[in-house]
Amino acid sequence: MIGSGEQAAAGSLPVPAVLKITLGYDGTGFWGSQKQAGVRTVQQELDGALERLADCAVATELAGRTDRGVHAVGQVARCADIRPEMTGEAFRNALNRLTPDDLAVSSVTRVEAGFHPRYDATWREYRYRLWVGAKQPLMERFAWTRRSALDLEAMTRASIRLEGTHDLAAFTGGGEGVPWSARASATRGTERTIYQCAVREVGPWWGILPGSGTGIEVRIIADGFLPQLVRTVTGGLVSVGMREHPPEWFTE
Repeated sequence: MIGSGEQAAAGSLPVPAVLKITLGYDGTGFWGSQKQAGVRTVQQELDGALERLADCAVATELAGRTDRGVHAVGQVARCADIRPEMTGEAFRNALNRLTPDDLAVSSVTRVEAGFHPRYDATWREYRYRLWVGAKQPLMERFAWTRRSALDLEAMTRASIRLEGTHDLAAFTGGGEGVPWSARASATRGTERTIYQCAVREVGPWWGILPGSGTGIEVRIIADGFLPQLVRTVTGGLVSVGMREHPPEWFTE
């Protein structure tokens, strides 16, 4: 592939390329990532910014869907190379001048035309944050606030039980979920491989005041996800943390 700013050798043709766009967003003001009629979505805003930059219709494809209110720092999209004369950095900067404040592009690179952000992904990662303690206004958009203490050790023992390959139908919202990375297996039901499911304490970005509370993060890395999977898993872990169920219940 001919990279940004490079010239093709005499008599040769450049390999067709598409744009790989990595972006992040505050999901509070979006009704999810995927385009939907009549509501504001991440893809709608991204496509609109690209169309203004290219002065023509542009269609993107995303690596995966996020629900309403879900944030992202590493969502990946692809689209046609609509401005081949621009470097990736120049394209990113121009695009960020056209996106709203709650959506930003971190990188734009040219990749071979066969690249697909959904099917070529080998793993995906979601993190769900909880705040255990008194209400904190700066956490309201980014964490689930809980007043009662949680048993972190029990939650950890339960989370480990989810690692491996399982049929996760009990944790899904009833849909088929994100297809597996292999193109030939685009519909494989509700079986997924979870490489890591971990629970740990984390601090808020402004630091922790004595006695103010505790941050907890549920981190899941898998080859694919199902609708509502992360929220359902987190809810189950919280039930274990509240000692409503033993860790073994989580995967029974």
